[in-house]
Amino acid sequence: MENVQQVKIVWTGDEWKLHFVCKVELDVAEAPGEKTVGVDLGINNFAALAYEDGHSELYPLNCLKQDDYYFSKRIARCDDSDSEQATRLNQKKSARRTHYFHTLSKHIVQRCVDEEIGTIVVGDLSGIREDEENGQSTNWGKHGNLDLHSWAFDRFTDLLEYKAEMEGITIEQVSERDTSKSCSCCGRKRDANRVERGLYVCDECGTVANADVNGAENIRQKVSPSSPNLSVNRSNGWLAQPSTFLFDKETGAFAPQEQVTS
Repeated sequence: MENVQQVKIVWTGDEWKLHFVCKVELDVAEAPGEKTVGVDLGINNFAALAYEDGHSELYPLNCLKQDDYYFSKRIARCDDSDSEQATRLNQKKSARRTHYFHTLSKHIVQRCVDEEIGTIVVGDLSGIREDEENGQSTNWGKHGNLDLHSWAFDRFTDLLEYKAEMEGITIEQVSERDTSKSCSCCGRKRDANRVERGLYVCDECGTVANADVNGAENIRQKVSPSSPNLSVNRSNGWLAQPSTFLFDKETGAFAPQEQVTS
């Protein structure tokens, strides 16, 4: 019992469970490669990935948004927000979100192993609630503010870090300053380049990109600014045509959009 760090009694809504947090030593694998990938976490797509060799992936938040809508409606029907029924619903919602974070972090790490990634570069979201120019609270709109404050970005990053370390992959956090405003191809910074929420168009070099992928590539370049492949691969439109992975509730796993079962 000397390795036990914490003991908690948790009510699941149906029964009490005893949770033990223990310190254990685990074997760590060697890094699968030396490539880098940038990860941009956001309020539309939870994660956008930009790989060093020129391809990208999106992980939309459809299922969590559906859960938020469903549980909000159920909780609103309760007589009291502190009632036993409302508490059970909140616990179930939290458990589903935790499962999503665990599954997504595991999936991303496995993708990195497959792609021979040695370093995952993640944007530091510690100041996400403040405007990067003046330090004032950022207004993301009514629903954006609610969603932003409810998402556990730090929690996800912690899960991603320990799963990555098990595979010998390093996590580096970098500032997100200007990553959404700058062109990942030529570096021009201009607010107007982001013409729509999901589209980034550079008026300097003509690059068209998914806005979140452009941000992820800028994040990646902060650790690995040069790559012999990028000048070639940018011309094939990979910044604008990411693969999309959706969470399939039936299988409890992520799959390319066209392969998700109905």
